[in-house]
This record gives sequence, C-alpha cells and structure tokens, in this order.
Amino acid sequence: MIRRRGSKNGPYGRGGVSSFRPPGATTSAANSVEVVLRQELDFLSQIIDINPHFIFVKDRELRFMLVNEAVAEAYGTTVEDLIGKTDADFNANAEEVEWFRRDDLEVMDTLREKFIPEEVITDAQGRVRYLQTIKRPLLDENGEGKWLLGVATDITALKQAEEERRSLEAQVQHAQKLESLGVLAGGIAHDFNNLLVGIMANVDILHRSLDASSQGSMPLEHIRVAANRAADLCGQMLAYSGRGHFVIEPVRLNDVIRELRDLLDASISKKADVDYRLSELVPPVDADPTQIRQIVMNLIVNASEALEERSGSIRIITDSLVAEDGVTDTSTAERVPAGTYVTLEVADTGVGMTPEQIKRAFDPFYSSKTNGRGLGLAAVQGIIRGHRGAIQVESEPDKGTTFRILLPAATRAEQPGAQDPTRDETGALPERVLVVDDEPIVLAAIRDVLLLEGVDVLTAHDGDDALNVLRGGELVSGVLLDLTMPRKSGDEVLREIRAIRAELPVVVMSGYDHDDLMERFRDAPPTGFLKKPFASDALLAAVKKMGASGS
Repeated sequence: MIRRRGSKNGPYGRGGVSSFRPPGATTSAANSVEVVLRQELDFLSQIIDINPHFIFVKDRELRFMLVNEAVAEAYGTTVEDLIGKTDADFNANAEEVEWFRRDDLEVMDTLREKFIPEEVITDAQGRVRYLQTIKRPLLDENGEGKWLLGVATDITALKQAEEERRSLEAQVQHAQKLESLGVLAGGIAHDFNNLLVGIMANVDILHRSLDASSQGSMPLEHIRVAANRAADLCGQMLAYSGRGHFVIEPVRLNDVIRELRDLLDASISKKADVDYRLSELVPPVDADPTQIRQIVMNLIVNASEALEERSGSIRIITDSLVAEDGVTDTSTAERVPAGTYVTLEVADTGVGMTPEQIKRAFDPFYSSKTNGRGLGLAAVQGIIRGHRGAIQVESEPDKGTTFRILLPAATRAEQPGAQDPTRDETGALPERVLVVDDEPIVLAAIRDVLLLEGVDVLTAHDGDDALNVLRGGELVSGVLLDLTMPRKSGDEVLREIRAIRAELPVVVMSGYDHDDLMERFRDAPPTGFLKKPFASDALLAAVKKMGASGS
C-alpha cells in the first residue's frame, strides 16, 4: 500500500517527487520551483517510458492519469491521447474492459494489492497479448483508495514458448506411444505367428491322413479358414508396428482400386454415390499389394460407415504430387522428406469428426461408431509408416471427412510378376535339415511335416545349440533359421554358420518384411526367406529351394 502526502494535484503531486533530485538539477535562485518540478517530472517520465512494462495510474472513474509508452503502443495511440481516457475508449473487447474494471475497483475498494498471474488484452492490431499484472491502491489524505497503480509484464513470448514446448512434448509422447504400441503389436504378432505355424502345419498333417469324404475334413477346413483369418490379423498388427510389408513390388494404385471395385460396391452402403476419379498419370509405388488393398478397403468402408445409413457421396481420387519441401503427416505431426508421392484421397459427406476425435482416430480399437472394431485406421497408419508415407486428415462435424494418403513413387524399374524368393521353387527335398526355433510348437510342427516327406530333421532351441550341432560335425543339407530368438538373433547365427560352412543353404523364418530382412543380412545373405505363419506347401517349397541350392 502506497500513501501519498499533499496529493491535491493528483497522485504525483509535490509530496510524491519533490524530495528527489535528478542528475543535473539545480536549486539556484535563478530557477523557479516550477522549473525544478518540471525537470523532475520530465526525468520521471523518461524513466517510466523507457521501462518495457506497462505502467499506469487510474482514478476511480478508471480514467488514465498517468501511462507510459508501453501502454500507448499496445493501444495504438500516444501517451497524451490516453490521459483522461479509459480502456473502453481504445479496446473494443467489452469482456476484457469489464475484467479490468472489476479488478481495478476491487483493489481501490479493498485497499489490497492484487497479483494477476495471467490476463489478456487485445492490442490495436487485434492481437491477443498476455499480461502478468500487479495492481496497488494509492490513498488520499483520508486513507481512501483514490487511485490505482498498475504494473504489467507482457508475457506473450513466454506464453508462446511454453505452448511450443508443450506441443513438442505432446508430439514426443505421441511418438513414444506409437513406438510402444508398435513394439507391443510386433511382439504379439511374433508369438501369435508361432502358434499359427503349429496350428496350420498340424491341420495339413491331419488333412493328409483323412479321405476327402471323411467327417473330419470339414472341421479341419474350418480350422484352416480360422487360422488364415488369424494370420490376416497378425498382418494388421505387423502393419501397425510398421513392419508388415512382406512382398515389395511396383504396384499401380489404380489397378488395385479397379480390382477391388466389385468388392467395394458390394461392401458399402447402397445409399452412397461413389465417384471414382483415377488419374492415368499416377506412377507406381513400391509396396505390398495386399496391404495397399487393405488401405483402400479400410478407408472406403470407413467412409461408407460415416454416412450412417443416410444418402451421401464418397469421392475416390488418385493423383501424384511433387513435394519440394516434404510433407507433414497430420496423424503424427512428423514430416516425410521431399520427393514425388502418389496420393489416394477418400472423401465422404458423412457425420465428420471433432478435433478430439481426429486425434484419437488412429488409436488401436478406437471408433466413434457403435459398430466400429479392430485395428482399423491404426493398421492403415502402420502400413503408411512402414512404406515411409504420410496421412493427412480434414474433417468437421456434419461436414464430412477427407483422408489423404501419400506414398513415395517407385524408384526402381517395374518388374511384372515379381515373386517371393521362396515361391514356385521345384526340386528334390534335401536329406537332412536342421530346424532352429525357440518355440517348441514350431519345431514340432516343422519336424512332423518334413518327416512325412522323408526328410530327416535335427532341431535346435536356440542359436548356440544350432552352432554346436554344426561344429560337432553333423551332416545337414540345410538350415531353417528363426529370426527372433533369445541370446543370439537369427542374423548373428547366420554369420557364424557362414564361418563354419559357407556353402550351407539357410532359409530365414520370420513374420517381418523380406526387403527389410535382406538389409539386415547384407553381409551374409540367406538362401531364402519363409514368412510366418506358413502352410505346409510354403514350407516344402522353401526346403526344396534349399535342396536345389545345395546340389
């Protein structure tokens, strides 16, 4: 609380400043009291004008009695024009003016200082600025609050820096969340694939032992169908983890859409008017065609469900884009590099989404629809991440949604009919095979299938066990090697196998992408690759390739 003496001329009357002598001020008889006072007031005015903080004094009618240049700059006027005026004369935001009026009167009525951690003021350019303010009462000779002294610090830059920091933290947390969920999905898919290997192999074994007319054939076929569907789910989980594109080849997006058109027309709402706008100038992309089909199906079925049984339209557009400065993925806020991209845009006139729903749209198993289920857009996001592309989303409630997918254009020559390296191999089966896998059910399933074909089988539960078998002089014609094992990974074991027997054929087994694995095995490439989960015919094809390589 500040008390002023002799304040008949205002809060800065003689009692407020007459005892202070600025440098250079004199009191000689030649100078009148008025000259001295003017020197003092001019010096004080310079001090408060230089100060970057807002400094002001108001009377009980909330008129400015004293202000500095910082306040005048904010209101787009001069100090002289502000004197005798109120906030309402310069601030068109009635709500802000009311906040100032309430706080000012509270301080003068209660005779208590007030600290306001954050308040806003709209300046002359219409920008919102954030202030941190201290207000104190100035008392007259009767001890009543006659004036208000305010000092405010502009914290707009600090506020923006804090918001940027929080935004960056949110992006980091989101990225960590995606990475954690990706690791979880990949781990679950790995274990699930091993179980499916056992199921699918044993179904094949049992099926061989039964006649086609046997009563057990149909239940086995049902098991096979269920296992294949489970394998598809594993593929979605691997897609979400960003490691699910197994067979990479040049794919033309328009061809995929045309192939799916009949299926799409049967899957979407009959009330939907579908408009296909496919550019013939779209280049191919290096991708797994199965997962590109999954993207197309998911987005178009999702657009159909957004119509919610109402009439509406779905627009499907393909095009190409040259991004000289890269592209921002709105689902992750990450940027992908500059280059040529193929775009798929799926737009609907459905219910749309709120900003909060957009943020959660890519969470696994999240859906704003009552019949929503599965990984959905999370799998799409994983596929796009795995293909080093981007997703952009635009949506408003009741105004529809647009999903835009960007995939890098192919950088290698198109090779029609490109196949998995283990597919369509013919040749004799080898005499003895070493199977290396840490999952007993996988070892048993592979052993039983190969034994039925007359192949002698040795098994090892980890890399060290397998290396001991080879160092012990056991004669084997090839190795089936799991990629993910405890202690030593498949690529580490393969390097040591090459040091022991450089010519020995080795087929790597994994649920991950063939191209990515080949990068890991660049200095010691395997003979072939077998994607988990696999049926007996795929296993035998891989083993025949092994036999052909060793002959």
